[in-house]
Amino acid sequence: MLCLVLAASTAGCSDTGSTGSADCSAQIRESGVVYTSYGTTRRDATRHVEADVAQCDDIGPDAGSVFPDDPGQVRTWVFDGYSPSDVLGVQYGRTVFGVFVADRLHPDVRERIYRELSDAEP
Repeated sequence: MLCLVLAASTAGCSDTGSTGSADCSAQIRESGVVYTSYGTTRRDATRHVEADVAQCDDIGPDAGSVFPDDPGQVRTWVFDGYSPSDVLGVQYGRTVFGVFVADRLHPDVRERIYRELSDAEP
């Protein structure tokens, strides 16, 4: 079973009764860079380019987020003061954006970027 994974935070998909189901992180890919969802923000953002959307392959030994040969597309957004090579937004409503941070960054840097953009108090 494949299900599209694009949510405000980590999302899971599973097939009841299957063995080896997986939780999949919402991921997008732009210019060969993979970004994973960390949460949401209400910060202003500027329209950017389209990105590939990962699907959740939730069964089998290689279960997890995958980019199919012909992936779906989603519009991305950029946040003022942040490089689009580090973080992109995906609009979830009129004023809410998912924060997708580049996997290539060190985990501490990914967390810092999300904290700075998130609506959460430090």
